[in-house]
Amino acid sequence: MRVMIPFLFFFFIFPKCIDAQLAGAYNVYYFRFNMDPSYYSDGNFSGIPYEGSPWFNTSFIPARITLFDGEVIEGNQFKLNLYNSRLFTEDDKKQLIVLTSAVKRIEFLNEGKKAAVFQAGFPRVDKQKWNSFYQVLAEGNAKLLKYINYTFTNRMMYGQGVSYKLEPQFYFYIFANNEMHPIKKVDDLVLLFPDWINEVKGYINREGLKIRKETDLIKIVSFYNSLAPLNKKEERP
Repeated sequence: MRVMIPFLFFFFIFPKCIDAQLAGAYNVYYFRFNMDPSYYSDGNFSGIPYEGSPWFNTSFIPARITLFDGEVIEGNQFKLNLYNSRLFTEDDKKQLIVLTSAVKRIEFLNEGKKAAVFQAGFPRVDKQKWNSFYQVLAEGNAKLLKYINYTFTNRMMYGQGVSYKLEPQFYFYIFANNEMHPIKKVDDLVLLFPDWINEVKGYINREGLKIRKETDLIKIVSFYNSLAPLNKKEERP
């Protein structure tokens, strides 16, 4: 079902300038604490540069959006800002428009097929909130989720003033049985699969997989998800 909801968007108008009499230190304070730096795609605001990018996708690409109320939005192109968990599109004048309705799932599309999936609405864990977006890396009986947390740091460069940097930190979780489970070591992972613990361990050892590698984590969880339906079939009379 394709539904375009009116009044879902509002224009986020960027300030063009700031009073020239304001001291540089005040500009930095205003920039960091009042104006979210991740809105500025050019990495510069009032002459204050920073490194890094908060955008998952650097350009606008097609996406299928599912809201928490079940409505589906299709036909637009979007960019996801992971620093503030906001989803943007743009108008004909290239002004950013932020989606204000609560988004549950984002499916970025490549030629009509899912290229990347983000989802919110999971139980709270660590410092994440109910509306925090996780990248869904594997789906099935267990979901492999990646949370990307951006830190905004600064340091004094001799002769160059203060520099700012957005740095991503990655955290992995398994969502199974309606619970979130952080994954930090092999035992955290295999103990979640008690019915197939020997098979999963054997697969990890046989393939030489490491849980510190995202691609290997995807293989492990996908392997388990391929086994889980077999267990259900064996339980049937």
